[in-house]
Amino acid sequence: MKYVIGVDSGGTHIVGQALTDTGKVLFETQSGPGNILLDETGTYQNLTTILTTIFENMSQADCQHVLIGIAGVETTGNATEVANYFTKKFEVKVDVISDAQLALLNGLEGQDGTLVIAGTGSVVYGRQNKKMMRYGGWGFLLGDTGSAYKITAEAMINALKAHDLNQANSLIEPLINWLDATNIKQAVQKYYQLNRKDVASLAAKIAELAEKGDQTAQQILIDQATALAGEVLGLIKQYQAPIPERIAFSGSVLVHNDFYRETLLQQINHVYPEIKGHVVSTNNGRGAIFWEEWQ
Repeated sequence: MKYVIGVDSGGTHIVGQALTDTGKVLFETQSGPGNILLDETGTYQNLTTILTTIFENMSQADCQHVLIGIAGVETTGNATEVANYFTKKFEVKVDVISDAQLALLNGLEGQDGTLVIAGTGSVVYGRQNKKMMRYGGWGFLLGDTGSAYKITAEAMINALKAHDLNQANSLIEPLINWLDATNIKQAVQKYYQLNRKDVASLAAKIAELAEKGDQTAQQILIDQATALAGEVLGLIKQYQAPIPERIAFSGSVLVHNDFYRETLLQQINHVYPEIKGHVVSTNNGRGAIFWEEWQ
């Protein structure tokens, strides 16, 4: 059976998939991290492991194409070099793009449109007439608007403001408990000891409170979704008329939080009612089946 390979090479791990032209996953394997900017040697080694494993389980002669999306490759600028290396090593046509481009390719299935990613961090990508655009994504100190990290941070700020004003706040007690603290001051100390991902992980708990009707938690989500919508609208302004109507949502916050996602889309639809959104639930390696759409 003929197939293509899609490889999503990200900062935490790499996922490689052998896929039919309809997107059916025939084989999948994972390996260690694959940010080529942070660890070029390790990325080459882990990508080699991925492709070797696939070809040990699938007929190499039936592989028609390999598409690899690599974190950091836009900065290193060596996509062609990497592609040539793996093309020669495995004797199959390999193309290399950034992991962001692969996410856009998968999320929009090769069509023009917008991709909004909100997980631990956030970023907005767009593509129109073969031109790729970006808004945000400057990290947790300078950006990541509407991300899980920012949701937790805003919840803490909200609770601390209420504490300083001697006002009741429904988030204070849960935050103290989640941070394994005995009071708000100790909660702050514990908060500063957390890494970015640990801070972001608390956003799911805030979302659970919102689902149960906690109005303070709901307002945190509304505020962050509205802020992220502002970035989406900023990117859309870069399009030429007619604007692409497709928008894809990816990342844990947008995939798992209906209230947040619907709020975001409502804010966008206030300005562009014609835009329709959908959730991306597949691994970005699936983008390989849409590669011809970009040629």
